[in-house]
Amino acid sequence: MICQAGRFAVRYAALVALAGVLLWAQSQDLAEKSRRGQELMASERYEEAAAVYRELIDALPGNPGLLLNLGMALHMAGKDREAIPYLEQTLKLQPGTPAGLAVLGLSHLRLGEAAEAVKPLEQAVKLLPSDPTVRGALGDALLTLEQHQVAARHFEVLAQMEKSAPHAWFGLGRCYEGLAVAAFNKLVAKAPESAFVLALLGEARLKEKRYPAAFHFYRQAAERDTGLRGIQAALAEIYRATGHPDWATVAQRKESRLPAPDCRSRPLECHFRAGRYREVEAATRSAVTPAALYWRTRACNELASAAFARLSQLPDSRELHETLALLNRAQGRHVESAKEWREALKFAPGDPRLESELAASLRLSGDLDSARPLLEKLVKTEPGSAGLNYLLGDVLLAQERPTDAIPFLEAALRLSPAMREAHSSLGLAYLQAGQVEKAVPHLKTALPLDQDGSLHFQLARAHQAAGNEEEARQALAKSQQLREAAQADSQQARQQFTILPP
Repeated sequence: MICQAGRFAVRYAALVALAGVLLWAQSQDLAEKSRRGQELMASERYEEAAAVYRELIDALPGNPGLLLNLGMALHMAGKDREAIPYLEQTLKLQPGTPAGLAVLGLSHLRLGEAAEAVKPLEQAVKLLPSDPTVRGALGDALLTLEQHQVAARHFEVLAQMEKSAPHAWFGLGRCYEGLAVAAFNKLVAKAPESAFVLALLGEARLKEKRYPAAFHFYRQAAERDTGLRGIQAALAEIYRATGHPDWATVAQRKESRLPAPDCRSRPLECHFRAGRYREVEAATRSAVTPAALYWRTRACNELASAAFARLSQLPDSRELHETLALLNRAQGRHVESAKEWREALKFAPGDPRLESELAASLRLSGDLDSARPLLEKLVKTEPGSAGLNYLLGDVLLAQERPTDAIPFLEAALRLSPAMREAHSSLGLAYLQAGQVEKAVPHLKTALPLDQDGSLHFQLARAHQAAGNEEEARQALAKSQQLREAAQADSQQARQQFTILPP
């Protein structure tokens, strides 16, 4: 994105500077400075160019061309927060300036302000419909805001404009993933115990090669709906993968005995079986029935897989490594995820979003010594980020430096008071630092996160240290209850996730 934005800015800066300075220049000196600014921009010496444009603006205040060029130079120097006021001034003086709208949107987007980026980027796309940088940025902003349907349209146009653009296929894959998740969540809300939900849970685990878990969900789905096509075929695949070819034959025979779907009453299933996934997606945008939501989820998953497959066929790219990093993270392979984020950063050195993702994977992998300096740098650059402050505080806490962790965790909660993870870490930091009275309210706020009794145990410790014996007893009892429930669930899961014959 940064390199693409750079090409965009340089492409339009020359036209605007000529329009501005030649119209208003009052001396040969100003014209010479204008040419110098252009040369510096072309040679990517953006901070020096910004200094030249500041001098020109002092001489010619209110000149929209110079204000735009200064905004562009600051944007390209990575100083988006400084750039925005000059770009806004440009648009007040000359509303609808394509380059001003585009770079304003790009600046907001790079600052993580997707909501503020959308409006100027939408206007810029209308004025510059064939510009891939602007359209891709609008797709990114909409995707960040989880407006997956609208974002997908822009990435589809981008893919048509540049069929080998990794950005387009990565964006499309993420959009269809989002649409699949939204459809699945609606299905769970409407029919949580249905064969449709169970089959989709099985499908997800089968893709991850988690065969016992996949078998468990598919078997339950088969018990609820013996006529749902594809379940016995999936069970056959699981049997083959786990060394039971004879059982696979039985399951495959059951699948083959099911009648073909009636395409008049079940058009979605027929479209899906024929690989017409786009038709299914288009026909189910207003889906409300469990069956329609089921086929929509499956179709969007297939479209996402196709987009990522297309991405994998292209030359090595940042987007490819982002896809692999996210996939590894979802499957709990955090060391591998961190490796992929590092590979992505080779294509965009210093990109703060990629560095933040790398820091998160490093923390999850337990590589605290690598995560901490990176997070310290990021927090210094973006002190107003609740997530970065939390991550840095959590890393310091894990390194047994609670006193150092506390200021960052406090900052995270000032910025995002409802962040339960930060309450949990801050409560533990206060407890380790001997500030037990401060620890108690934060640990209490974080209790909904407790799945195994550990937070209740720490709360009991805090109450005990503060002399609150009855509260400590109650928290300890709840801790024991949660721990026993977690152990029972684990034992039951091991029993359930056993592959049995058909």
